[in-house]
Amino acid sequence: MKKRIMVDMSATLIHHGHIRLIKKASKYGSVVVGLTTDKEIFSKKGYQPELAFNHRKEILESIKYVSEVVPTPWLLDDNILDKYKIDLLVHGDDNSSLIKDNKLMIFPRTKGISSTEIRTNVQKAITQINNQKLMLTPGPAVVLHENIEHLKPIFGRGDAEYTLMAESVSNWIKELSGQDEVVMQQGSSTLSLELAAHSFVQGKVLLISTGYYSDRLEILLPKACEVTICKYEDIENIGDQFDWVLCAYTETSTAFKVDLQMIRDKADKVGAKLYVDATGSIGLEDNHHLADLMAFSSCKGLFGLTGASFIAHKKNLTPKPSEYFYFNMETQKNKMVTGPYHAIASLYGVIKSHPMLKERVVKSKEKVLQKWSDITRNNKNQPLLCTYIEGKVIPLDNNIVLYSPRSELSGSVVCHFGEIHSNEVRIDARIEIIAC
Repeated sequence: MKKRIMVDMSATLIHHGHIRLIKKASKYGSVVVGLTTDKEIFSKKGYQPELAFNHRKEILESIKYVSEVVPTPWLLDDNILDKYKIDLLVHGDDNSSLIKDNKLMIFPRTKGISSTEIRTNVQKAITQINNQKLMLTPGPAVVLHENIEHLKPIFGRGDAEYTLMAESVSNWIKELSGQDEVVMQQGSSTLSLELAAHSFVQGKVLLISTGYYSDRLEILLPKACEVTICKYEDIENIGDQFDWVLCAYTETSTAFKVDLQMIRDKADKVGAKLYVDATGSIGLEDNHHLADLMAFSSCKGLFGLTGASFIAHKKNLTPKPSEYFYFNMETQKNKMVTGPYHAIASLYGVIKSHPMLKERVVKSKEKVLQKWSDITRNNKNQPLLCTYIEGKVIPLDNNIVLYSPRSELSGSVVCHFGEIHSNEVRIDARIEIIAC
């Protein structure tokens, strides 16, 4: 008479590792699968299995190596073996069952596969499916697997898990920005830009004009500021003294990047501190440490979800007192209002992948510059985030969203975030550009 060999498993997502273990066990006798019940899985792992017990049982019974499937608890003991007249329990090397050694046979687990890994792959596949729309916009152009893998209930006070995320993100941003202090708010970069301006900027201000986003900084300043607007190409003509110099590092509305070192040198010559709108540059361009103060959002070169914005500054800057509660650096710094918890979680998932994601932006940029080199601006003022093209972009399928810049242009601006979820860059095959 054949021995009865039990293989116990949950098999919530049945995979080749399960089949290999069952196949090995079949060499020693008739295989009885001890299948963990739905109730036990929920009790021990905290979730309902993807496939109910009856469906898991039906699949396992169809396998030629399996003679019987019986319900079992999470942990097996000798009483279970006696109940089903089992001679030997076969298990992977993650065994925790309370079975005597003489009735236990352990095999190494199949490497590179588990139900947890399958769930992760499913999540990645869903994000791939959802990202088939090609967004040629500044951001957020995709929702990454890294953005959603840490989304869960979290809270800003008394939650150790969120505290770890927030501290990790803050330290990462300090490293990227070269700044000493980081304050995060729930909202767009406009909130942080205006809050930073009202908290620190005063006196005579020189605003370097490169397009819509640089120019709007004027209306975000305190009304008492004395503002002089200077076109970027005329900056060398400025000789007066100022308290602050303001610029947008990457002007997305015109796809133009300033020479930040040159602006830093000018700020030093006119005795000013440097305030940078880093929304389109942080995480992509170098030299942010040259600024004294900057503000930016979570959803562009940081590759996070929308909803978080940041003020970063040197430690020698002290914010001015404010009569407001919400519109107050101290309120935001001391977490006295709801923060951007889930946007921070989305950034926490990105930290390790950021260099790879940035490289994909670089690849997209290179593709566009190579294919349409005759009608693109190819000089030191070319930002990574986007490319200005003297032409009209024609989408080659119905699943493409074009960027409509806020500045009036004769050509088009193409942004390079739309394919960072994939190793394959196909932007040059999905659009055509007709020269103006």
